[in-house]
Amino acid sequence: MRHGANGALEIEVGIRHRLGDFVLDVELATDGPVLGVFGASGSGKTTLLHAIAGLIRPDAARIVIEGRELCARPGGVWQPPERRHLALVTQDALLFPHRDVRGNLVFAPGARDRLASDDGRRILEVLRIEALLDRGVRDLSGGERQRVALARALLASPRALLLDEPTSALDAELSRDVLGLLRQVKQELGIPMVFVTHRAAELLALADDCLVLEGGRGVAQGPPIEVLRRPRALGTASLAGVDNLLRLPVSSQDPEGGVTILDLGAGASLRVPLHEAGAEGRLDVGFYADDVLLFLERPRGMSARNALDCVVRSVEGVGPEVLVGLRVGARDIHARVTAAAADELSLRAGLPLVAVVKTAAIHVLGER
Repeated sequence: MRHGANGALEIEVGIRHRLGDFVLDVELATDGPVLGVFGASGSGKTTLLHAIAGLIRPDAARIVIEGRELCARPGGVWQPPERRHLALVTQDALLFPHRDVRGNLVFAPGARDRLASDDGRRILEVLRIEALLDRGVRDLSGGERQRVALARALLASPRALLLDEPTSALDAELSRDVLGLLRQVKQELGIPMVFVTHRAAELLALADDCLVLEGGRGVAQGPPIEVLRRPRALGTASLAGVDNLLRLPVSSQDPEGGVTILDLGAGASLRVPLHEAGAEGRLDVGFYADDVLLFLERPRGMSARNALDCVVRSVEGVGPEVLVGLRVGARDIHARVTAAAADELSLRAGLPLVAVVKTAAIHVLGER
């Protein structure tokens, strides 16, 4: 992984490793700068991350970072973890409980000087921990502990951060806070990352490239918005958590109405919760297919802000339910209805409908 001003990440990995009955068999190449590794529990995410970090010796592997071969097994080079210059941040912050925050930050060789440098002060500023330096670790909240762990990793001047589900032990509010800080680290400090997650929202908000693992194998790779909008084809619908993932340009803002208006193309627009996005920006948004209501005619007197003219493109039985593909403007979305509702509406390809989605049901996942 080469990273300069743009924080680009270049990494090539080919690995095969058996752990009991489980086999990790993955090949990937990416130029990042942030690679997200996505999959269910037990899919091999952490094993892959540990192999890159050098914490396990794979049965067979080739790992190339910054044009430098770190691992070629069997029989080739093996760089130990301390010579790979990668910083691993785990779910547990793993801070030294007998040291204060400053003591944790300066533990690594050279970290004390880096903490006093301009770069060190910038890290403290971005992660908002200068006021915590003299606090004991036991007095920190979960979010504060994770911020200190990130600062300690960054003060080691790593070539990249390896993040193992860094928000999974935090509640929703703290998770959003830490994710926002990681976005700042990416944008303002230019540090490339590889991070594993099972949360689609995190992937969309932070990653530039996405590898989906299933049963130890890579089943898809590409931009997150492209990979995750096809969850059923990947067998990962339950992981994505949302059925409609869209990246849309901002059309206008309506602060008084409490909405941001996004362009669906072909004259259609989508109203989402108000978000401070620039006029030239794009937002990643997601909503459940269950939250899309279908009508044969435009309803009157409703509170929902989105009544979207659409055309049925596909009707697919999924167990006792029906997944309906819809064309709205220049975009495709899905609705999920019962089989009885599909019969009552006589759903078929080419049928014009009105799709209604409440603004509050749409989740803004991040800005691009």
